[in-house]
Order: sequence, then C-alpha cells, then structure tokens
Amino acid sequence: MSFFKQFPTQSYDFNRDGIIQQVVDIYRSVRIEGSSIDNPSLYLNYNIKDGERPDIVSQRLYNTPEYYWTFFIINEMLHDGMRAWPMSRSVMEDYLQEEYSGIAITTNPVTNTNTDLGVTTFDNSLAGRFRLNETITGQANILNRGNASGQPPIPTGTLIKKDIDLNQLVIKDITGTFVGDPDLVSNNSEIITGNLSNDSVATFKVYPYRDAPHHWHLTNDPDKRPTDNGVYVNGGTSINDITYQSNQSFIFDLNEKRSSIRVISPQYIDRFVEDFETMINE
Repeated sequence: MSFFKQFPTQSYDFNRDGIIQQVVDIYRSVRIEGSSIDNPSLYLNYNIKDGERPDIVSQRLYNTPEYYWTFFIINEMLHDGMRAWPMSRSVMEDYLQEEYSGIAITTNPVTNTNTDLGVTTFDNSLAGRFRLNETITGQANILNRGNASGQPPIPTGTLIKKDIDLNQLVIKDITGTFVGDPDLVSNNSEIITGNLSNDSVATFKVYPYRDAPHHWHLTNDPDKRPTDNGVYVNGGTSINDITYQSNQSFIFDLNEKRSSIRVISPQYIDRFVEDFETMINE
C-alpha cells in the first residue's frame, strides 16, 4: 500500500471545460495524537544502516516495502521526507564536496573609538562590504607576488556567500591560494578586494569551507548549542569561552542523529495503518 493511495480524492476541472477528473488530495495532513501515539509499547528503536532506504527498512521489519511512509509520520525529524533521511557515507561525501566546496575567509574586526567612546571605524568588518558574485582578489604581504619568478600567483575567486554573524566570505572557483593563518609567524595575512564593490579587508583565517565554523558554542556544552561570537556580534559570548563546530562535523552529527529512529512494532503496524487511513479520509 503506497502512501498516497490512502489519501481521499477530490473532483477538479483542470481546464474549465466541464471534464471532471479525480485527483488525490495531497494537502491532507495527519498527526497521530492521543494515548495510542504515546504508548511506549507501540514502538521499537531502529538504527538505520549505511545506505538503507526506507523501503528496505520496511521490508526488513514488516516483510513488505509499502510501509516505508510510517517512518516519516512518527519521527518529527523526518517530516521533510527523503531530504531528511540519513545519507550513506558516499552520498554524504558527495554532498559535502558539492555544498561546501571552496574556502571561507574570516577577518579580525577591530572597533576604533574617539575620546568620547564613539565608534569612528570598524576595521575589517564585513558589514556593508562586498557584493555577491563579484571577483575577490588577494594581494599578500609578499614583495612582487605574482610578478617575480618563483612567487605564487595572485589568488582570485568568486564570492558566493557572506555571513555576517560568522564573519565569513565564502569563495569558490579559486585560482591561486589565499593567505590567512594567525598561527603562522609571518605572511599570515593579505588584503583582499572586490572588483565591483572595491571593498577591502585584511584576512585573518582561511579555512576549507567544509572545515569552517558552522556555528560557535560554549566550550563545555555537550549539545553544542549555537551562541554568538562576541568578536563578530555585539553582546556575544567571549571568544575565551567558546569554540566552533565545523560544517563537516555538523553534517556528520545531524546524519547520525537522523539514523536513530523509532518504528512501529510489527505486531501493531496493521492497526496503525488502518487508523491512519481512517483519519486521513475523515
């Protein structure tokens, strides 16, 4: 029994020509509530194996692939459908390469004030600077970079995302190598400039985008709940008390979380399906 076969149909004249067709009412929505859904004996816990599709899990549990849709009904985190189903290792690697290719450049903003404590400049802030899709060009603090024999070429790339809260410029289609690493003794920064905006800032840290901060969190928080970085956001948490989770680590943890689901116990599955079909047609 496929999922949409349980939905009621409604009459509709698509072309306004008097020819009535029966279409499935896909906008019906049901959330199972009440004592039955809260009964712990109704469920089992299941860990989705690497690469298992919903129909395969249904076959394994219920000897039919047709009850796959029940997983999406009873697990809140799967309500977005197949987009939320855990990825296999190979699919996740392809996803990371596609979604998090390129680099993320951060700067080290510095607020300058006058004698009255009024802000005069906000050096190396990304707020109000740079335009999406413009070309970003670097010019390292290296004499004659790109011009002298043996020197690395001047780096360029396309700005595809700007995140003010994380103070990141995300750049793809890169030629050369952008410089930025505060842990190095020398040549650890360069001025980057947008070809359309003519905005410029000094780099601070350059990450492969998949290794860049996805969000900052308190160092001692096991749940890694997001918090604002006080360096970038006024009133945020001190940098001494926080650390970050990378994009790659965040996607991995999310995938692991989605891999642990609850399922209807095989002894109750037929009753559950019958109840759902009744409610969706009311």
